[in-house]
Amino acid sequence: MGSNVTKYEIDWLYRSRRIPEGVTPAPGDEIEPELQPGEHVVFLAHFERGFGLPASPFFREFLNFYELQPHHLPGNAIFYLSCFATFMEAYIGIRPTRETFARFFALRINSVQGKEIPKPKPPVQCGSCIVGSRQGSTFFKFSGLESCRAWQGTFFYVKNDGPANLIDLPPFNAAPPSRANWSYNPKTDHIETNRVVRFMATLKKETNICSDDIIRTFISRRVLPLKRRRHRMSEMYGPGDPTKITGCPLSKKDIVHKARQICQTAMPFDWEWGFLPLSTTNPPTQEAKDRFPTIHAERRGICVKRALDSFDPDPYIRWRDLKMGKTPASRLGRSPPKPTGSSDDLTMLEIHEHAPPLRAEAGHEFVDKLMAQGQKHKAPASDAGSIQAPPSKRFRTEPLGEKEVGMRRYGRKQMPTASGPALKLGSRPAGSEGSARTSTPPPRSSPAPSGAGTLRLPSGGTTNNFRAGNFRAGKFHLGGAPSAPPSPRTAPPPPPDAPRTKPAGAAPTAPPPKLSKLIKGKATASKAPSDGQQSLVLHVSKAASDFSEKATGLLGRIT
Repeated sequence: MGSNVTKYEIDWLYRSRRIPEGVTPAPGDEIEPELQPGEHVVFLAHFERGFGLPASPFFREFLNFYELQPHHLPGNAIFYLSCFATFMEAYIGIRPTRETFARFFALRINSVQGKEIPKPKPPVQCGSCIVGSRQGSTFFKFSGLESCRAWQGTFFYVKNDGPANLIDLPPFNAAPPSRANWSYNPKTDHIETNRVVRFMATLKKETNICSDDIIRTFISRRVLPLKRRRHRMSEMYGPGDPTKITGCPLSKKDIVHKARQICQTAMPFDWEWGFLPLSTTNPPTQEAKDRFPTIHAERRGICVKRALDSFDPDPYIRWRDLKMGKTPASRLGRSPPKPTGSSDDLTMLEIHEHAPPLRAEAGHEFVDKLMAQGQKHKAPASDAGSIQAPPSKRFRTEPLGEKEVGMRRYGRKQMPTASGPALKLGSRPAGSEGSARTSTPPPRSSPAPSGAGTLRLPSGGTTNNFRAGNFRAGKFHLGGAPSAPPSPRTAPPPPPDAPRTKPAGAAPTAPPPKLSKLIKGKATASKAPSDGQQSLVLHVSKAASDFSEKATGLLGRIT
C-alpha cells in the first residue's frame, strides 16, 4: 500500500529531536522503496519505540554483527532492543554489548506463510527477523503489540545534507537476511555477561524491580535508547540534559498511556518505582563499580545544559485515529491539523464508524436533518396533535376504552417530517405465512369492534431505535372524527385483484426488492374513540421513502 508518512509526522521527528537538522527525510510515493544514491530506509514505527538518528553504537554493532537492515526488524524488535539498552545503562551503568544481548535473546526467521508454498519457505521481504527471549533466559519479559504489523507502511528515506555522518546505518540492501551469527550464544564464555547475570539475579532478589520499571524509565527520562548520546542514562543530570528529546516532564498517567501505545502492559496509573533507576543523584554503588570496571572508565564529560522547551514537542495526544502509538507533537503549540475533505465526507465517515448499518446507509439528506435537529422539541402538543407538529412526552399510561395501556416514551431524536402521499397497507410478500389474513381489507359492512378508531402515524413522530430489521415507529395516535368520510390520504387500500393504474406522465419506477422478514411496529391509542367504520392508514417517513432501494413500502402487519 506504500508509505503513509505525512509531512506533519516528519516535522514531529525534527521537533522531538529524533532526527537532527543535518538529515533530510522524504516520504516515498511508490509502493516499494526506490532509493537514490546515499539514501537509507527508516520507519516511523521505529522512532516511536526508542530509535533515533544517528544510531547508537550498540544498534550499529547489532546490525553489522547479524548483517541486518532496518527493514528486517519489526517494530516490536526495536522495542525489545530499547528495553535491553535501558536496563544496561540505567540499572547497571554500563553500555549494552552484543555478547550480553545474545545471552538473553535469540533471532529467528519470519517466513512467508501458506500451505501452497513449498518448503523451505522463503523469508518475508520486510520484517524477516524476529527478536525474542532465548529459552531459559533470566532477562525480564516484555510483550509487544499484536497490531504492530502496519509498521511496514511507515517507511521513508533519510539522507545526509553535509559531510558528517548523522545517520550511521549500513548501506541499503534489499536482499533477505543472510542469517549470519544468528546462532551465536556466548553462554558462560563472556566474563562481563556472567557478571550481568549475577547482578540481575541479586536485583530481583533484594529489590522489587520489574519489567514495567524498565519501560517507564526511558519514557519518563524522555530519552531514545537506540540513539547516539553524549553519556549513559546512569549519568543523566536534569531537565537540561542534552541527551533528552525534551526537558518537559510527563505525568504518571501520560507515562502509562505512552507505554500502552508501544507494548502490552498492565501498568496502573498510580504506579510506584519498584527500583529507582540510576542518575547523578542516584549513582551506582561502590560494589557495582568494583564489579563493572567500565562504569568508572567511561565517565561523563563536561556537563552541558540545553535551554528548556517552551512547550512539549512530544506530548501524549489523545487522538481518536491514533494508530500504532503515534504521538505527533503540536506544531508551535497549535492543535494537530484537521483532516481534509468535504463536510459531507467527514459526517458520513463518523456515522459509518458509530451508527448501525441501516442508519449509516440512510442517505445524506436523512443524516443532515438528524444532525441538525440536535435535541428534542420541548413544545407541548395536543393529544391528537397536528401531523406536522412533533408530539410531546406523555405519561407512561393512557386510557384506551376502559383500560389503561402502557405507553413507550419517545427517544431523543426525531424522524424527519414526511412528504408526499400516505403509504397504503398492502398484502405481505408472496409466499409468506398468513398472507390470506392480510390480502384484503376488512369488509365495510362489518361492525367496528369496541375501541376501534382511525390509526395514524404522525409524520413528525420520533423513533427509539432505527436499526436493520427493527423499525419502531414511536407512537400511533388515535384521533379525528370517526364518522367523517375518508380523505384521499386516508382511503383504504384497493384489493389485490384490482388493476393498478398510474397517472399520466408519471415516470416508471422499478419494483423494490422483497423483504426477507417484516419490520414490526407498535400502535397505541391516545383516547377512547366512538363507534363506526374506521380506516387504517400508515404514513411513511421521509427516511423510509429515501431508503426505497433497501426496503419496500411495507412497514408492518396489523391484525
